[in-house]
Amino acid sequence: MQIDFSAFILSLPIGILPLMLFIPLLGALIILLLGGKIARVVTLVTTIVEMALAVILALGIDPATQLTDPSGGVLGWTFRMGTIGVDPINDPGLQIVLGVDGISVTMIVLANLVVLVAAMSSNHITESKRSYYALFLLMQTGLLGVFMSIDLFGFFIFWELVLIPMFFIIGQWGEEGCQHAAVKFFIYTHLGSMVMLVGFFALYFLGGNTFNMVELRNLGLPVDVQIGFALAVFMGAGVKLPVWPLHNWLPYAHVKAPTPGSVILAGILLKMGGYAFIRLGLWMIPDGFVRLSIPFAVLAIFTCIYAAFTAMAQTDLKSLVAYTSINHMSWVLLGVAVGAAGLIAGATGSVVAAANIAIQGAVFMMFSHGTIISVMFILAGLLKYTAGSREIPQIKGLMERAPRISILLILASFAAFGLPGFSGFIAELLIIVGTVPVYLWGGIIAFGIFITVGYLLWTLNRIVFSDPDPESDVKEAPWSDLIAPILMMIPVLILGLWPDLILDLVAPVAQFILGILPGG
Repeated sequence: MQIDFSAFILSLPIGILPLMLFIPLLGALIILLLGGKIARVVTLVTTIVEMALAVILALGIDPATQLTDPSGGVLGWTFRMGTIGVDPINDPGLQIVLGVDGISVTMIVLANLVVLVAAMSSNHITESKRSYYALFLLMQTGLLGVFMSIDLFGFFIFWELVLIPMFFIIGQWGEEGCQHAAVKFFIYTHLGSMVMLVGFFALYFLGGNTFNMVELRNLGLPVDVQIGFALAVFMGAGVKLPVWPLHNWLPYAHVKAPTPGSVILAGILLKMGGYAFIRLGLWMIPDGFVRLSIPFAVLAIFTCIYAAFTAMAQTDLKSLVAYTSINHMSWVLLGVAVGAAGLIAGATGSVVAAANIAIQGAVFMMFSHGTIISVMFILAGLLKYTAGSREIPQIKGLMERAPRISILLILASFAAFGLPGFSGFIAELLIIVGTVPVYLWGGIIAFGIFITVGYLLWTLNRIVFSDPDPESDVKEAPWSDLIAPILMMIPVLILGLWPDLILDLVAPVAQFILGILPGG
């Protein structure tokens, strides 16, 4: 019997989107009231329920349906709250409107998967568990709200909400020097967000006194206004992604954060930046991004190669993986830039088709990277417990002493540098295939692949295939610590063979952005 997931979603009393925002808040409240003894259990139950709802949402959505109704929503899934205007009909004031399309749903599934795996990896958190898990679930609400909001007011509230729990998670439960890392993280991301907020209000006053993304998209704002807003989005989203020279906070924050914090930072917080480039840029102000497509493409290629070379010089495995994140997320910006080139007036059919592939590749890269990098950060964190260090020169003979960790690290490394059969290969292939017909010189980014292959194989050779150090106390991780990375490797392998699981959701949105598919 075939299950009608769409009918199930529509039958929910308050709608699936507000329900998914409410459940983590309820879990956080229960933890605060009942204490730390049940905090981990409540968090795991909450994240499992959220993951199930995300899958139902993905199965129930019509991929061809777009956010074309200014009231928001897909299949009637709308939610408004916080109306503040004096005249609620003619002046609705500030409001939060929720809605999703294929790209939003893809990011919602990724967010819940990363949060679930991070919760499973929090078993080494032993101090102030009540506060930790309450902040953890509060952050989940913020993450989901970013991908559900289709008005700039709600988008910014959830965007900033994520910063607060992450600031405390890094600063309270991180390693020595974590307070400085937390402050650096907050300053960089908050200042970038403030610039973006100025852009939001400028758009509000210049766009008919509305924050609604759909209404703003349909207004056809002047090109100079769109370019100014695109630059504001670059400051806010560029810090999150991150791109050079806005990236300096990330390696330090990753190294000092606890392992679950690093997993969420790399697995989903960076994707907020990529999502903002697509939703607030390509989707909402396409003409502005058309004018900036070449500068963005050049910056993406430079960031990729710079991060790859910098990763080679790292001795801390966590720091190496952090620069790997910067390297791979620059591919997302390249995909966005090429997608914008497909919107240039008079673009040929081949250019538009290539731009379509590049946009799909950018979203696929975000999902693929979120899963792969989560595995790598979990394993890097485990080495701190099993080998006593993350310093690459100090870890030797891992294959002989800890074969389970070694096999997972090898698989994750293969996926990270894009070996065929893994999701990373599909992501890189889509972006390169989309880029070269538009910007032939953009193929230079492939040089970053060779550097990535080099430093990851070099790292594996030094810590996995080297001879064991008789004086080291490297030991195998228990199976309980390996459940999370094993779980996260499943989508990496499945998507490497069946990429349409993601592309079927994303393709109609990419076609809608490029004008290939009319709004439905």
